[in-house]
Amino acid sequence: MNLPPGYDRHRTALDIVDPGASNPSGVALALHNACRQAIAEGASQRDDPAIRLIGLQLAHLLQVDRILDSEEYTRLIEQCRARAEERENIPAAAA
Repeated sequence: MNLPPGYDRHRTALDIVDPGASNPSGVALALHNACRQAIAEGASQRDDPAIRLIGLQLAHLLQVDRILDSEEYTRLIEQCRARAEERENIPAAAA
């Protein structure tokens, strides 16, 4: 599984939410590692308190509450589609 020695997703979750981590990529990596540890232990990822706290901090950093507005959601979908199509149209040699 290759997690850091002594890794504890519950301690990590507490460290992330208090004082409040501000690096989305670091929080995302912590979420990934917490999920891996929970899977290895046979725990439910959806119900695990550490995973939920880490996910909450990531959602906060990414201002997910704004995406609940249907206009914002639609705008994000349109932007992702446009950028995906742009990349699909770039010749492989130029990419």
